[in-house]
Amino acid sequence: MGDGVQIQTDQVGNFGQGLRKDADGGFAAAAGRGADLHRQGVGLGSQINAGPIMEVKQRYAAALAATDANLRVYPVAADILADVAEEVARRFAHADTSSAVTQQEIQTMLSGAIIQAQSLLKRGS
Repeated sequence: MGDGVQIQTDQVGNFGQGLRKDADGGFAAAAGRGADLHRQGVGLGSQINAGPIMEVKQRYAAALAATDANLRVYPVAADILADVAEEVARRFAHADTSSAVTQQEIQTMLSGAIIQAQSLLKRGS
């Protein structure tokens, strides 16, 4: 066995499937609820447009917008990571995952997906 980590591709595949399920289920539902709140706008102090109430309304609106943006990009980022996990599981299910070459390929795939997801999250925030 090489010096690297032994990859259990079936568990990587299960992780990818679970992540995709969360992205399509929980994240999607939360994003829908967040979008509903964002569309409603800031009802607090609807008749007051000055002073501390106005400042609170602006902060609340900014928080809603940031939450809405995050909830929209999280499922996409999760899909990116789920895709690579499932691809690793498929591609390397019957490979010698202890070999240095295979481990380097897996590391390259995972690193690329992580960078892509992080970039997406940074743009969305």
